[in-house]
Amino acid sequence: MSENSRNETHLPWWGLDRFGWSQQLLDGGVVVVYLAGELDMATAADLGRRLMRVAESGDAATIVLDLSDVCFMDAHSAGLIVNAWTTAKSRGRELCVDGLHGIPARVFSVLGLEHTLARRTWEADPRGDVDGRSGGNGGAGGIAARHCSVGGARETR
Repeated sequence: MSENSRNETHLPWWGLDRFGWSQQLLDGGVVVVYLAGELDMATAADLGRRLMRVAESGDAATIVLDLSDVCFMDAHSAGLIVNAWTTAKSRGRELCVDGLHGIPARVFSVLGLEHTLARRTWEADPRGDVDGRSGGNGGAGGIAARHCSVGGARETR
């Protein structure tokens, strides 16, 4: 399956690098990229390639990086996100980050990125779940797609 296929949900790829990736195209021209695991030097090359592919291609006007399942992030990975943000912006697209918590939130805060990249652009889920995930612990800012962790992978339900 192509990572850029329309209206398809992709289960995260979990390799030896301890990081997962999936993406989904929502109505209204929004691509949500779900990241999970650790974003560090071991995952940087793959993360950078994937982020640039999303930022450079596709018709979506908005790209949301959901970091609610990221447990660790280093400053280099934050720099890769900034590069993707710059690329998307140069193509007239918006890239924002959601689901920041713990260490990733601290990295964004220390680097002064939260006001530029981390913002909620979504309305609350019609069912009243404001974070987009069952359980209510962080999440994709109310994106109507429902997902849960399944053996280290995400599944949409």
